Amino acid sequence: MIWKFIDKAQGYIGPSIWVCYPHTTKWDAALVLATGWLSRTYPMTLVKAQEFVGVQGVLLAAAGCIPVDPRGGCQTLDRVLRHWARNRNRSLALSPEGRIEAVPYWRTGFYILSLVTGIPITYSWMDYQRRLAVREAPVWMTGDPARDLAMAQSLMKASHALYPSKVGPIRFREDWALDETRLERQRQLWATR
Repeated sequence: MIWKFIDKAQGYIGPSIWVCYPHTTKWDAALVLATGWLSRTYPMTLVKAQEFVGVQGVLLAAAGCIPVDPRGGCQTLDRVLRHWARNRNRSLALSPEGRIEAVPYWRTGFYILSLVTGIPITYSWMDYQRRLAVREAPVWMTGDPARDLAMAQSLMKASHALYPSKVGPIRFREDWALDETRLERQRQLWATR
C-alpha cells in the first residue's frame, strides 16, 4: 500500500527541529526523512556512533547524520550544538524516545536545543494504520515544559505505531527541570559559531 505524506509546514522557510514520534522501528526514521526529501528540506539526524562503519558510515555522514553515544548526556547536546552551528540552514530530525522500544519518558535534548537556538519544533508523526506520515507546522517552545508537551500530545494524538507495544508516553521525567545556568552557557556556545 502507498503512503501519503502531508507537510503542514509548507510555507515555513528556515530550519526546525523535527521531533519524530512514535519510534518503534527504523522505518519510522526513513519515513520522516522521506517527508523531508519530498518537501525539499534535508534534515540532519542523530545516529548511534556504532552505525558509522564501512559504506553505511560513509552514506550516513554524507546524509548529514551526526554520530552520538546514546548515554552521552549534556556532552552530546553540546556536540550537536557545535555541529549544527556550522550547518545552521539545516533542520535536525530526532526521536526524543531515543530508542526503538517503550521508554517511560522523553529525553529533553530537543526541547533544550529549541530553547537555546530559538529554532521551532515541527512534530512529525506516523500512522501505520492509515499509511500516513505527517509533518506539523512549526511550534516555538515557551519554556513551560508542561504547556509545550501538552501541545505535542495534542498534535500527535492521531499517531499509530507499527509496534504499539513499543510506544511510550509523551512526557519528561517528573524530577526534571530546566537548568538556566546551563541554558545560558549553551546559548553562548550557539552564538559564538
